[in-house]
Amino acid sequence: MADNKNNGIRLSYMNELNDLIGYQMENQVLLDEYVLEILKRLTLAVKKEILIATDDKNRIQWVNVGDAATVSIGNEEMEYHIKSLNKYRVIHTHPGGNPRLSQEDFSAAKKQKIQCIVAVGVDEDAPSTFGIGVPIVEADSLEYGQALFKNLKELNAFSLEYYILQANRFIKNDPNNKFDMDEDEERALLIGLDLPGNKGVTLEDSMAELAQLVKTADGLVIEQVCQARSQIDPTFYVGKGKLQELIKVIQNNDINLIVANDELNSRQIANIEAATGTKTVDRTTIILDIFARHATTREGKLQVELAQQKYRMSHLKGLGIVMSRTGGGIGTRGPGEKKLETDRRHIRSQIEELEARVERIDKSNTLNALQRKKNKVKTVSLIGYTNSGKSTLFNRLTQSEAVTKDGLFITLDSTLRKVDPEHGDYLISDTVGFIEKLPHDLIKAFKTTLKEVETGDVLLHVVDVSNPNYEAQIQVVNQVLSDIGVGDKKIVMIYNKIDKLSRAEQEAFLLKNQVAREELNLYISAKEGLGIEELFETISVVLVGEKREMKLLIPYDDNKSLSLLHEMKVVLDIDYQTEGNLVTVEMTDGFPIHLFEKYKVSEV
Repeated sequence: MADNKNNGIRLSYMNELNDLIGYQMENQVLLDEYVLEILKRLTLAVKKEILIATDDKNRIQWVNVGDAATVSIGNEEMEYHIKSLNKYRVIHTHPGGNPRLSQEDFSAAKKQKIQCIVAVGVDEDAPSTFGIGVPIVEADSLEYGQALFKNLKELNAFSLEYYILQANRFIKNDPNNKFDMDEDEERALLIGLDLPGNKGVTLEDSMAELAQLVKTADGLVIEQVCQARSQIDPTFYVGKGKLQELIKVIQNNDINLIVANDELNSRQIANIEAATGTKTVDRTTIILDIFARHATTREGKLQVELAQQKYRMSHLKGLGIVMSRTGGGIGTRGPGEKKLETDRRHIRSQIEELEARVERIDKSNTLNALQRKKNKVKTVSLIGYTNSGKSTLFNRLTQSEAVTKDGLFITLDSTLRKVDPEHGDYLISDTVGFIEKLPHDLIKAFKTTLKEVETGDVLLHVVDVSNPNYEAQIQVVNQVLSDIGVGDKKIVMIYNKIDKLSRAEQEAFLLKNQVAREELNLYISAKEGLGIEELFETISVVLVGEKREMKLLIPYDDNKSLSLLHEMKVVLDIDYQTEGNLVTVEMTDGFPIHLFEKYKVSEV
């Protein structure tokens, strides 16, 4: 506490103030009724400003008394930080009832980078009113803006955590909340909830998947903490008791990142960061970061940027009370525009521009698909849970070298290649993998990549059968297919990675291929080439129907019919007889039998 001996304050008043040191205000509010009553009563008694400083847990650290010219906001105990705001919050009274902050208040707050400064307008004849100054990011600088409140309830409802979060991100030179914003190693604590409504993928597998996501994003998973709850806590995601456990884990393991297994709203992120002092992201943020790393084409990069902007838009938070930058001079007076409204307008404009650009690409892709259909070019799309082996199978079917490695969302940009010519005449596309809890807006943002799924003649649903949770992963993929409106497509189930199973299981599965083809279920190893021939045959049957032979006796003077058969590449053999050419052709369901009915000799 500062030295108040020369303030001429009655000792009993000073003792009452000093007794507040160490007091923690109830329910994490900025100011509670008990402390407010003391501040009001003593302000009216001494006719001076009274100041208290609290930490970010709202525990009172020191007190001071003086007037506007002599009251010091900070003292030698205040901690200064290079990469974040100081943890302190200052509350002081204004005798006379004016709650507006002075220019000196703003200058002191900015100089010492405190989390907020609150002014309490104290008047004998009127209820107390309140003003708060908080850091706001404006252009390329950190300023302090002001909001006014008519009562204590309004003050305590103010979303201070949002502004602390934005300011800290600005100070760390990361206004866009990128996952790898620091050069230091990301040491992550994963948190997850076991909720009654969770279906399909178990919490254990979901957390393992989250750990793999963090690893793919170059993070290091140090610890995991889970909690069984009836519902997600709207304030801290986990319960308050579990939050205290997180703080201990963070302190004991040098954690600098918290990753939640579900999508968090802006308030939850801010509250967790304020309580733990640790950067907090959610599953969606990690997925977006991985997408941004792996997008290489113009289309992929546009879709990533669109998804990121939509996520940012959904996590901006309004106030309901005008915030304005302090200052003076021509052009600075008046209410101005809310900072968040400016952000919203800017992001909304970016989203509209990105959507327009993506729409143009989408139209181009649609035209390409229509052209392929017009030219009777068949397409097969690979779909499946992320890391199920789609790209390895794609390489096997097309004899190409798409990037393959163990990791989630390695394939982001849609790839379209011609199948190995020995096995057919169609195109195969490799698409982004699906995953549990993939946000709907993210799916919508990647609609151009998923266009190949929509326009494909048949879908190959690739499943990692070695994963004990593969049935739940199938449900996730089916749900995404339903969400994008292609749930009624013809689908061949491809149970991949049988090479990871025992020899007996491999042989049993390969034996199933001989009898299960009619059910469109195949067991393969894309890596080892097991079951690939059966897969090629099944794709051919699904695309063009069962192959069968037919003999045609074509007169020698009908060269046009014979040329047409050669163009269709269906001629297997020609026997030159007296009456004409006895041609053996291989026909499928698409064969134009009506053009050659008069020459048919037999059909096998």
